[in-house]
Amino acid sequence: MGQAKIQLEMVHYGGTAPFDLAVPDGYLLRQYQEPDRASYWRLFAEVFTTHSRLDNLHTAAIEGGFHVVENEETDDVVASAVAAEYAREGHDELGSLQWVMTDPAHTGRGLGKAVVAAATTTLAEAEYRRVYLSTDDWRLPAIHVYLELGWRPLIFAPDMEGRWSAVLKMLGRNPADSGFVVEPR
Repeated sequence: MGQAKIQLEMVHYGGTAPFDLAVPDGYLLRQYQEPDRASYWRLFAEVFTTHSRLDNLHTAAIEGGFHVVENEETDDVVASAVAAEYAREGHDELGSLQWVMTDPAHTGRGLGKAVVAAATTTLAEAEYRRVYLSTDDWRLPAIHVYLELGWRPLIFAPDMEGRWSAVLKMLGRNPADSGFVVEPR
């Protein structure tokens, strides 16, 4: 069995352009609330193969940083992103974007972009100089959104430039125009 690849990372530097946080009719962008617990965990289990305790998300989320989109017809959480503080090697600033997810039955409606924009805005308003996120090579729709919102690929290990170049090409982007941030560890 081969060794698992370390996750890709991206960075965003303070200040944000005003993002469009609008969601389509029938959806509501808001903060997580305790009654969301069951539908949040159903969504989490559908999207991620890893396990995380919700209590850790609450502890790490910065004030006003636990963004969800509610399907107003069902009251279910169908998208989420968390603006949080997490210590991570190579990141002096603790601000990070965590646990971005959209229910596959609700993709293509801009819900993921709305929660990522909301969390990125929350991080900027908290005045972090720089924030980071971790992702996987195959999460192309999420990476597409991150790039649209000004996140930049981080090159911190020898294989990162090649991996990022492959991802960017799959997204129809020119790696030479990527704005790579190079910070070897």
